Amino acid sequence: MSKIETWEREYLRDLARKQLEIANSEEMKKKEELWYAHNDYKTTEPVITLERWTFNKEFEHLWEPKCKTDAARNLEYYFHSNMVQYEYINDDTVMPKDFAVGIGAWLKPFDIDVRQQQRIGETHAYKIDHEIKDLEDDFDKLKKSPMGCNFDGSVKHKEFIEDIIGDLMPVRLTFGPGCSLAQNIYMIMGLETMMMSMYDCPELFHKMMQMLSDDYCELWDFVEKSGYIRPNNFNTGVPQGSYGFTNVLGAGKDSGFTMGDVWGYMDSQETSEISPDMYNEFFFPYYKKISERWGRFSYGCCEGVSAIWKDSVSKYENLSKVSISPWCDEEYIGDKLRGKNITYHRKPFPNYLAVDKDFDEKGFAAHIEKSLKAAQGCFFELSYRDVYSLQGEIYRGKKVVKVIRDCIDKFWR
Repeated sequence: MSKIETWEREYLRDLARKQLEIANSEEMKKKEELWYAHNDYKTTEPVITLERWTFNKEFEHLWEPKCKTDAARNLEYYFHSNMVQYEYINDDTVMPKDFAVGIGAWLKPFDIDVRQQQRIGETHAYKIDHEIKDLEDDFDKLKKSPMGCNFDGSVKHKEFIEDIIGDLMPVRLTFGPGCSLAQNIYMIMGLETMMMSMYDCPELFHKMMQMLSDDYCELWDFVEKSGYIRPNNFNTGVPQGSYGFTNVLGAGKDSGFTMGDVWGYMDSQETSEISPDMYNEFFFPYYKKISERWGRFSYGCCEGVSAIWKDSVSKYENLSKVSISPWCDEEYIGDKLRGKNITYHRKPFPNYLAVDKDFDEKGFAAHIEKSLKAAQGCFFELSYRDVYSLQGEIYRGKKVVKVIRDCIDKFWR
């Protein structure tokens, strides 16, 4: 592990103390209590998060990095980022009093290298040279997926962090499994080939999905049997835009954790343009097989889940949160989730923050009002995501959170 300078260590400890002062405040204790009650379905009080990593650069001018070594600078950035979330957004994100170190399990689907080209500057635009051009002709390219887990590396990083701040705050390993089968398939063959293959060679498509889902199950078996699983039932991220606070998963355990003790995550954005029947036939059985391994899981990103709710998504027995994107029928899903222990996890339209030069407060309030009315009687969580700019207005995030809170006061309570 990288060495850091003595003065860097002391500086980072000062940042940790400042973070802990906020983390141990009454404000944060109340937010933490809210999250536990929310995730354990003991309150209908909504929670709000604004995911910041996509527009972090707009805040970098607020501080000049002092640390010189890369390892120290990464920690410095972590502490500053938490302060930005608190001071400039102030949503329901809880200031961490523990330092979470993730355990990375990995799988390389079909042992195929995904070649991305033409990444443009600092944007997220790219082009993929897909390996599979025709599933029937290229099926022999689908090999066994290599897999592994960098548990030892995570332990070493934990020890490195503990050496710096371990006497100030606990440093905890955490494991959060997830996979997106449709994205894996898209990355190797593209959307057009994926969609046509379901028509042209359905048996091969099923065989491919069976191979991939079996590999993921093998990965979970490997991680579990190796004793690598650690809980994610505290203040650690759970995709997308949420947190793992719960008294249900891993309760009373200090060791011997299984896949049934953790939150998992899956989505299937790439199947948005196929019919519900095709999703149910070609994707749902394989998603279900994998998701059944987890204690609880969250489903969905930007897909319109209402279209596939009836015959597919509603059949996930351990589903805990479902993404309600701008392409979802809010009223339909609200009706289906009302009275159920499944969170209506709303993802508002990002353009109000990211595109509009002048923040349309009235239009945004109407947008949120519609969601709150659709979700009446549900457990409601709002995660604002996919915001790539605040149009230079660094307090816009805090302004948006205030509008959401005002709408909650007016239309929810």
